[in-house]
Amino acid sequence: MNVGPILRAMKQNRTRVALIILEIAMTLAIVTNCVNVIIAERAKINRPSGFDDDNILWMHTRPFSPEFREDAAIDRAIQADLLTLRGIPGVKAAANTHFRLWEGGGSSTQVKAVGTTQTPRSTQVYRATTDIFNTLGVHIIEGRGFQPGEDTDSQPHVVVISRTVADAAFPDGHAVGKSLTQARDDGTPLREPFTVVGVFDTFFNPFGMNPDSWEGKADRAIFLPALVGSYERGIDYLIRCEPGAIPAVMAEAEKRLLASNAGRIVEFQPTPEKKTRWFATEWLTVLVMTGLIVALIFVTGLGILGITALSVSERTKQIGTRRALGATRSDILRHFLMENWLTTTAGIVIGIAGTYALNFLLVAKVTDVKMPWQLVAMGVVLLWINGLVATLPPALRATNVPPSIATRSV
Repeated sequence: MNVGPILRAMKQNRTRVALIILEIAMTLAIVTNCVNVIIAERAKINRPSGFDDDNILWMHTRPFSPEFREDAAIDRAIQADLLTLRGIPGVKAAANTHFRLWEGGGSSTQVKAVGTTQTPRSTQVYRATTDIFNTLGVHIIEGRGFQPGEDTDSQPHVVVISRTVADAAFPDGHAVGKSLTQARDDGTPLREPFTVVGVFDTFFNPFGMNPDSWEGKADRAIFLPALVGSYERGIDYLIRCEPGAIPAVMAEAEKRLLASNAGRIVEFQPTPEKKTRWFATEWLTVLVMTGLIVALIFVTGLGILGITALSVSERTKQIGTRRALGATRSDILRHFLMENWLTTTAGIVIGIAGTYALNFLLVAKVTDVKMPWQLVAMGVVLLWINGLVATLPPALRATNVPPSIATRSV
C-alpha cells in the first residue's frame, strides 16, 4: 500500500496525531512499569514460607489468676493446655512457642560453628515445645526434631536449625551432631554450645518492619526446646488445624480451656488473617496498579476510536470520491488501519524509550526490579491490538460510505 497519501493526511492534522502518539507512548511506559511492579509485589506475596500458613491458628492466653504467678504453675498450665488442644477435633498438632508468624518481629541472635574463626551470622531464634515442626508444617530434612522431655530442661543443650543456617555455619554439609554457639560480634561465645540434632527445610518469616533487614535473616532460624510463658506476658500457642476447621477449633478451644481454668483471657488470630494484614500494602499496590492499567488502556483505546471517528466524519466526501474512482471497501479499510498502525508504531517507539527511562528512575529511587524485554514486547503487542480494535468500528463505517456522496454539495 502507498503510504504517501496517508502520511499527507496525517500531516494535515499534526496536533491531533501528535497527541495520540504521546498518549500511546505514555500508556506503554506506564502500563509496562505497572505490570512489572505487580509481578514483583505478587512474588513477595506468593513467596513460600515453608509453613502451612492457611491452617495455622495463633492463640494467646493472658492469665489474671494469682496462681499463674508461679513459674511451676505456668509450666503445668502449658502442658495441660497442649493435651487439651491436641484432643480437639480438627487439630493436627499444637505447640507452645513465642514464635509469631507474619508479624515482622521476633528474637534474634548471632551464631557460629564451635571451633572455627567464622564471622557470627545473624539469625532468628525461638523457643518452642516438642511438636513445633509438625505444627508449622516444616519438613525435617536431616536428623530429628525435639524429643519428649527436652522442652522441660532448664538449660536446653540441643538445637534444630534451618537449612540456610546449616549451609552458612557448616558449608561442608552434615550439620547434625556438630556444635553451634551463640556469639558476640568478635566471635566470643555467649553461652555453652548447642548440639545440632536436626535441620529443617524452607523457612521464611519477615524479621523487622524494615524490608531491608530481611536480607540474610528472614530465612534463617534456630529453635531451642523450652516451655515459654509468664504471668506478665502470657502464653502463646500455635495450632495446626485440618483444612477449613479453624472456626470450629477456635470455638471449642476457648470453651475447653476456660472450663479447665477460668483465670485467664483467651485470644485467637488465624494466620491467613495475619498474612493478609502483613501484605496489605502489596495487595493495595496490585489493586491500584491493575486499576490504572485498565483505565489507561481504556482511555487510549477511546482516544484512538474518537480520533478515527472524527477523521472519518471529516473525510466522508473524500472517501466517497475514492469509491467513485474505483477504491474498494477493502482499500478504505486498509487505509484507516494503516493510518492507525503508523500512529501506534510511532507512539510505541517513543514509549519504549520512555519505558526504560521510567524503569531506571524507579530502580534508582523505589525498587530494584529491572524491566525485562519480554514485558516490553508484550506491551507493544497489546497496544497494537488495542489500536486495531479501537480503529475497526469507525473504519468499518467508512467502508459503507457510498460513491454517490462525492456528488453532494452539502
